[in-house]
Amino acid sequence: MTVQDVYLLALHEPYRSPQHPVPIDATIVHALTLLHPAVPQPDGGRMYRCLTEFPGRTLGCVVPLSTLTFELDGGRLWPQVADWERVVDAVVHIARHQGCDAMPLGLPQVATVLLGGGPNTVHELYHPDGSRSQAGPDDRQQHLDELTGHVHRFAAEGPFWPGDDLVAPPREPRVLPYRPYGS
Repeated sequence: MTVQDVYLLALHEPYRSPQHPVPIDATIVHALTLLHPAVPQPDGGRMYRCLTEFPGRTLGCVVPLSTLTFELDGGRLWPQVADWERVVDAVVHIARHQGCDAMPLGLPQVATVLLGGGPNTVHELYHPDGSRSQAGPDDRQQHLDELTGHVHRFAAEGPFWPGDDLVAPPREPRVLPYRPYGS
């Protein structure tokens, strides 16, 4: 089963923009943006398929790149799917130059840590006062739910525009190599 309305959350090197008061270190785009002709293909198309075909995806979900890494055996299967770094660089470039609709984000440090780790990762957080705490899957999901709400409000005004002249996703491999890490 393929879920059409899925969004990619990519964390990336921060950049400054006059439209935003904080550095942008994450971008959300519609999965279809991975089919943009300026995205390396077939890599973008295979990542699109990972986003839309993985079992359990739900309509309108936001999927961090770290979740794809988790689903591809902790990243061991990326070589069979895509050069994700080149794809993300291209997507961020397209988004920065208004070649698609995107949500540029300046995430708080804790959100960046949580969303950059896999869905089961527990992080030890060190605070300026010398204390420590832990944040894990529930905290990560809370941040994802908040971002998903922002995406849904934006999409309620009209669908995300993924760009023009999109290419068809590759048909091969027939089934992508999913194996969630640790399973």
